[in-house]
Amino acid sequence: MAMKGEAMDSGLPVKRTIADQVAELVRQRILTGQLKGGQPIRQEHLATELGVSRIPLREALKQLAAEGFVTIASHKGAVVAELSVEEVEELFDLRLRLETWLMELAMPAMSDAQIAELEANLEEQRRPDVLPRWGELNWQLHETMYQPADRPITLKLLKNIHDKIDRYLRLEITMRQGRDRGLAEHEALVDCCRRRDTKAAVALLDRHIRETARGLIAALRGR
Repeated sequence: MAMKGEAMDSGLPVKRTIADQVAELVRQRILTGQLKGGQPIRQEHLATELGVSRIPLREALKQLAAEGFVTIASHKGAVVAELSVEEVEELFDLRLRLETWLMELAMPAMSDAQIAELEANLEEQRRPDVLPRWGELNWQLHETMYQPADRPITLKLLKNIHDKIDRYLRLEITMRQGRDRGLAEHEALVDCCRRRDTKAAVALLDRHIRETARGLIAALRGR
């Protein structure tokens, strides 16, 4: 599966660096279970397999470590990070409390322009090639919904939580039912925003967060 210049057989955009391309390949192997939690990543073997030098591979692994997909130890090299049910539970508990509060504050101040942003985001989520961008689009949707609350410190804290959740979220949406459910619930949330129905939006958001957590925990326990 050799790479030449900026191009590669996987069809990723040529403008991406080789390190970015390698990171995406390794990320997908982790998400699909080809590389499992606790498994060492044999860098020399992987570099040969992908037809790249060790330099872009090391950069890719640093990127994946920052995302929480791998851990890098000075004497052990790179290892696929373990997935933790307890971490998922705590992060989603935080999401539940912060996001329902922000939604309640935001709804009365939501503008038509923000509704249009939410609609455009949904169009992106419906694309068949959305998986690599799902975490980014998911955060953008939620951020747009909560911006009218005018709570920048809370929103910054929530962004950090979403960043930590992104790996777990990617695990769920590799399963078709997880992606379909997430999109359907996002569409229903945007419909509530369109109607300015605060009570329905908060109730749906509560259910959306709980169901996402339940699906992720079930997937983690089944791996």
